[in-house]
Amino acid sequence: MNEQSSTIESWAFQRAHQIVVHQGLSLVDAAQSLDHKRTSNNTYALRKAISDCLLEALKHGLGRPPHEEARQ
Repeated sequence: MNEQSSTIESWAFQRAHQIVVHQGLSLVDAAQSLDHKRTSNNTYALRKAISDCLLEALKHGLGRPPHEEARQ
């Protein structure tokens, strides 16, 4: 594993952890409370956090095959 792969893996792990801690736990709490409105809102927040994270990765070129990174 090269240094760049290690950096990408570390970033992905940290972002996934942040998303689970913030949005995931809020969703679990709302679902356990049987609060349908809060559950729906937290589901949306979790989806948005995941989507934003994926867009952030694309913006910074994370996950591109090495031959595509070399062209830029």
